[in-house]
Amino acid sequence: MALRCVRPPVILMGMARSGTTLLADLLFRLGLFIGHKRIVVDQEAKYFVSVNDLLLKRVHGYWDQPAPMLSFLQEQDAVAASLSCMQDDLRSPRVASYLGWRQFFKYRSLEAFDRPWGWKDPRNVFTLPLWLKLFPEAKIIYIVRNGIDVAESLLSLERKVIARRRMRNGRGRRFSLRSRLEQNGFKGAARCLTLAGGFSLWEEYVAQAESVLATIANERMSFRYEDFLTDPTTHLKDLAKFCGLDRDAALKADAAAARVDRTRACAFLSQPELMSFYRQVKNSPWMKRHGYADLV
Repeated sequence: MALRCVRPPVILMGMARSGTTLLADLLFRLGLFIGHKRIVVDQEAKYFVSVNDLLLKRVHGYWDQPAPMLSFLQEQDAVAASLSCMQDDLRSPRVASYLGWRQFFKYRSLEAFDRPWGWKDPRNVFTLPLWLKLFPEAKIIYIVRNGIDVAESLLSLERKVIARRRMRNGRGRRFSLRSRLEQNGFKGAARCLTLAGGFSLWEEYVAQAESVLATIANERMSFRYEDFLTDPTTHLKDLAKFCGLDRDAALKADAAAARVDRTRACAFLSQPELMSFYRQVKNSPWMKRHGYADLV
C-alpha cells in the first residue's frame, strides 16, 4: 500500500487558527514545496485539502464535526477501500494540481519528486493515520496554541460570515432560481459561534493529535505557538534542518522571522471577556498539559 518516495513528505498539522498557516508560509519562503497552486490565504495545497475534505464528507463528517472519522478509522475494511483509491489517485495525473504540469511531466509522480515537499491542513490531525499508510516515513510538524485564542479566532471568523450575509441581504434582490435561504442564509461552522463551542473543538483536535502521535514512531517536531513566537529564528532554523532544506534556508531564517507578529502570544490576556472564559476552562486537561492553566 505504501508509496516508495525519493523524499518522504512533511505533514503540517494542528488545530485551525493555531499557527499552521504561519508555519506553512514561512517554510515555503525557506524552500519547502507546499504546492504549485495554493489557496493563497491559508497556504493549503488544493489537492490534499480536497482529499481530506472528501474523506471526512464520505463518512458524514466535516472539519468542525470530525468525530465520524474516529469510527471510520476503526473499520479496517472501510479504511483499506479508501486507501486503495487514494493510492491510485496519487499515482495518476490528478497530482498535477499539486506538482503543476511542468513538474508532473518531469517527475510523473510524487514518488519520484526529489525536492523537500509537504502540505498543511488542520484536518491532517484526523486523516494522518491514512496518510501514514501511504507515506510511512513522513515527517510530522505539530503545533498547538492555547484554546482561548483559538476559540476567539474561530468566533471572529464566523461573525464575519454573518456580517457578509447581512450585507448581501441588504442589497437589491435579483431573480434567481435559488431560494433566498440558499443564497444568503448562514452557512458556516455553527459550533464555533460560541467560545465554548470553539474551545470544545480545540480539545477534540488536541486530544486526537496527541493520541495519534503517541502511537507512531515517525520523526516529528512538536511545539507551542507561543514558544515559536518567542524565538522564531531558532525554531525556523531547526525546522529547515528537519525538513531537509538546503543551507541557504538557515540564512533566510532571520528575514522570515521578521514577518512574525510576536504580540499574538496569548492575546486573550488583555481582554476581560476572554479572561472570564479562561477562568472557566483553564483546568481543562489539555490546557494543563500544555502549560496554559497558570498563565495568570
